[in-house]
Amino acid sequence: MAGRRLDVALALRRTAAAFAGDFAAVVSAGFALVAIPGIVTRGLAPGEDWATLLTTLRGVLAMVYVALVSWGVVARLAGRRLLPHEFLREGLRRATPGVQVALLAGAAVFMGLTVQLFARHGTLAGWLLDVLLLSAGLWAIAVLMPAVPAAVVERLTPLAALRRAAKLTEGNRDRILGLALVVLLAVAPSLALAAGLAGDSAIIVRAAAELWAWTLVATVPAVVYAGLGMSEP
Repeated sequence: MAGRRLDVALALRRTAAAFAGDFAAVVSAGFALVAIPGIVTRGLAPGEDWATLLTTLRGVLAMVYVALVSWGVVARLAGRRLLPHEFLREGLRRATPGVQVALLAGAAVFMGLTVQLFARHGTLAGWLLDVLLLSAGLWAIAVLMPAVPAAVVERLTPLAALRRAAKLTEGNRDRILGLALVVLLAVAPSLALAAGLAGDSAIIVRAAAELWAWTLVATVPAVVYAGLGMSEP
């Protein structure tokens, strides 16, 4: 039910515990769906059309990873101890609703970035648009963070999952936003390091940084969902 108070410190501890408890399954899925596709696609030198296709494919695989891990984390927090093959099998079997929500969120982000490209940079109008887009993004994070695990666990359509997430986060959106900022601080150094490298080593470092970032993106919302009132998986 809605109305529970989110304990940010407890959410961080549960995130670490969930990752440690299912380390083998999470890392193997991450290598297969995030790291290896990143290494392979960056190692190629395709034309612009192929580059767009490969980037899209990588995004879809990352969203499958998020949905899969969401299921496993919620199962662990509900008291189930899945073996790695069970974690992966059940997560893949139940991933579709979460992937649909993630794709919807990804489309919204893409639209926002596209609009931002056409901003009149260096002007008041451009600055106001940037502020508006940033505010919309922060609002979406605070209100809708547990949408993917809600969709995966409760087998919800994308719109129903968004409504469910908004109901769950009532009264906790400031704490959820604070938790999101902690996550950003956790991933920012590795992403910044990867962005500053060049050559073959940069490909591996970027893949590792992306795996770390996507793992937190998958795990933290599932922990939030569990803390605010999940249905039993």
